[in-house]
Amino acid sequence: MKKQERRAEDILVDDFGNGAPNPISHLTDGEHQLASDIQQVIYNEKQIFTPTEKKQLGERIENSITRYKRKKLLLRISSAAVLLLTLGISAVLTTNRESALKSFAQSSNTVIPTDNTRLILSGNEEIQIGANESKIEYVGSGKQIHINATDNEQQVVNSNESAFNTVIVPNGKRTQLTLSDNSTIWLNSGSKLIYPAKFASNIREVYLEGEAIFEVSHNNEKPFHVITKNVEVKVLGTVFDVCAYNDDATTSTILEKGSVELKYNNNSLLNKQKVVMTPGTIAVYDPKVRQLEQSKVNTHVYTSWREGYFVFEKQSLSEILKKISRYYDVSIELQDNTLENETFTGNLDLRNSAVQVLEVIGEIINARIEKKEDKIVITRI
Repeated sequence: MKKQERRAEDILVDDFGNGAPNPISHLTDGEHQLASDIQQVIYNEKQIFTPTEKKQLGERIENSITRYKRKKLLLRISSAAVLLLTLGISAVLTTNRESALKSFAQSSNTVIPTDNTRLILSGNEEIQIGANESKIEYVGSGKQIHINATDNEQQVVNSNESAFNTVIVPNGKRTQLTLSDNSTIWLNSGSKLIYPAKFASNIREVYLEGEAIFEVSHNNEKPFHVITKNVEVKVLGTVFDVCAYNDDATTSTILEKGSVELKYNNNSLLNKQKVVMTPGTIAVYDPKVRQLEQSKVNTHVYTSWREGYFVFEKQSLSEILKKISRYYDVSIELQDNTLENETFTGNLDLRNSAVQVLEVIGEIINARIEKKEDKIVITRI
């Protein structure tokens, strides 16, 4: 066993027990003489030291103890500094990891809603699409864009710079978007997606506000990330739905097939929490309490809008009306607030008008549906 190195000041706090001098063989060379002097003071006749020598010896002892305490303090400060430096490096790395895409999305100006779907290219060129159901397809390097299979657009894409495009889908419209990697995204009403015209060499990232279904092309070397305000979804190749509307209290991810990893803020100081989802589950994240809950579900309930109909299973009327209002871009008024808690199970064909869809629900919950000027009014019968 390695002998513990001792210092002269250690003698002052040692209990010698039998009164014999404490061995000094383990002292450092610089402390040896000081320890000898201390022992002489303790065990020899005091008159061998003059008052001046006693004063000088006392000062040496005091200075030695001060140096010892200072070194211990510096050690504690150094340890704290290392921890802070580590935290600082971690914060810098995290900030850098939050890519140029997220920075661009968070610094984007608030977009004033219009009646048309809008495609905004990297040079701020804007293309408006009037169709309720539109298709946008990027070809090859992202320089060529097909819109509804009839219009072709060109944009300049510099391989050395990030060229971000934005699709804004207003209430009442839907858009199917095919990216340059052949991944397909169905954007629901009232949604916005920001994405590169051409993906970087090592990662694929998009930023979502609203709701979208993703069918991601498989690429082990280039994972796909869906970034929202509160949750990040990482995937190699799969089909899933992300619902992250700004006016919803929670963010949900529904996995239809494949496997995805969710990253979200929890109560940890240093790291985000990670969880891997399995097919047939929903993960709901509540940012207020920073908690995520998973459960088994019928995923078709959440993805059927892509095929033109809603599926509901014991869903409250308030939740249903919010979806219908957003899908058709109509204002719906409940005359009796107690109707909000009524539940509905069944399918709604979205090819019908908003009034026709609501009449199906009205028959089940015994309510009257009326169109009054710019809104639909629901009244209990």
